[in-house]
Amino acid sequence: MKKIIFTFSLALASITGALAQAPDFNFETWANVQFGSIQDPTGWASLNTLNLVGTAQSLFKETVAPFAGTASAKITTVKVVGASIPNPYTNGNIDTAGILAIGKVSITPPGLTYGYTYAWRPALLSFESKYSPVGNDSAFVLINLTKWNTITLTRDTIATGKYATGASTSTYSLNNVTLNYTANVMPDSEQIFISSSIYSHGGAKIGSAFWVDAFALSGYNSVSEINGVENNVSYFPNPATSSISFKSSVDANSVEVFDIAGRKLGLFLMKNYTVKIETGNYTPGFYMFHVLNDKKEIINRGKFEVIK
Repeated sequence: MKKIIFTFSLALASITGALAQAPDFNFETWANVQFGSIQDPTGWASLNTLNLVGTAQSLFKETVAPFAGTASAKITTVKVVGASIPNPYTNGNIDTAGILAIGKVSITPPGLTYGYTYAWRPALLSFESKYSPVGNDSAFVLINLTKWNTITLTRDTIATGKYATGASTSTYSLNNVTLNYTANVMPDSEQIFISSSIYSHGGAKIGSAFWVDAFALSGYNSVSEINGVENNVSYFPNPATSSISFKSSVDANSVEVFDIAGRKLGLFLMKNYTVKIETGNYTPGFYMFHVLNDKKEIINRGKFEVIK
């Protein structure tokens, strides 16, 4: 059988929402990969697709002893057969791997495109995990928040964070990853990459297993207001209960609202530069807004709170 040249596409298209489904951070919903009955969690991609060309199943739905709910994800390191995977850290290819990433795998053309639409500046990524390494192997979780650069037509990294461990643990423990920001802008994509083995140096071993569950982004890393328009929008009441009103002193067309997970809740058109948004059905917590002009350019941004 012809070997697949399996590439990692790190620079997503400018519209990452082309990926079909949002990632299930609790690993409760799974679906068959392109061939056979092997499954991946919704919105995630693994090496399971390579089972088609002889690679053993590397990701499993853990239902016997999940951290919470009905399932966790168990990533295992296997020998890669029938495919060439470039090592993102060093020259050459990875021949021993266990990978799970937000995104999707395609066979034609072959490759992994990872990332998903996301508009927020969280402070922390938290998750539960346990690890059973072989030899001196180590597992890691890497998160990047990125933004499409319309000038260079490349994807800029806005924030990054990494967790790594080589310790064997038989019970789940909570891990918190602090996101380090390098730019004072709002990202538009999130990328989370999970591995049961290390690739920046030798040590990846067949059989290493990494269980993960309950991923969550929280907090808010503030971004400065857009220069020259700090006071062009007022919104009240804040905190809100049943509704919140926005009023602009400049040419504003609409307000879009996002939840803390970066999901867009709605686009609300303004009339005479004002709009009232009903929040009675919103879950208590913080929300982010963008105020747009008629060219869909962001002229102000901020956050508000909903209480009951």
